[in-house]
Amino acid sequence: MLKYLEWLEKSIIFILIGIITLILVFATLDMLITIGTKIITPPYFLQAENLMELFSVFLIILIGIELLETIKAFLKENIVHVEIVVLVAIIAVARKVIIWDSSKQASSELIPYAVILLSLAITYFVIRRSNKRLIFPRLKTPGTSNIIAKVEPKMKKK
Repeated sequence: MLKYLEWLEKSIIFILIGIITLILVFATLDMLITIGTKIITPPYFLQAENLMELFSVFLIILIGIELLETIKAFLKENIVHVEIVVLVAIIAVARKVIIWDSSKQASSELIPYAVILLSLAITYFVIRRSNKRLIFPRLKTPGTSNIIAKVEPKMKKK
């Protein structure tokens, strides 16, 4: 039964990787086509409002790439890398702030995003500064919690 569940879990992960990969490929192609179309049609250059739209799509693609990295890491090592998850959250919140339209929304509505972004940045800094990698491995022991926190030394680059 456990082998079947592990096989099912890996199958779902492969399906998720395939779906995210397809979404990223099509989103990138769509962005490239949009850029090409905007450049070759009058007024022949990208306008400021078009740039904000393109930046939004670009950041969404980056979020997708980071999510793909998280899923790949889980597949390879059977762990969730907290550092990558925090980075995805930072990109997502930063995207909201970057595409903020101050003509339609009050600036005071940005305060919660600023607090969240600051908290995430501090969290990311602490994780990176600790020179350790915080991971959440899956336990194989029946009858125990599925996830525990564990800190491992970061591998040094050669």
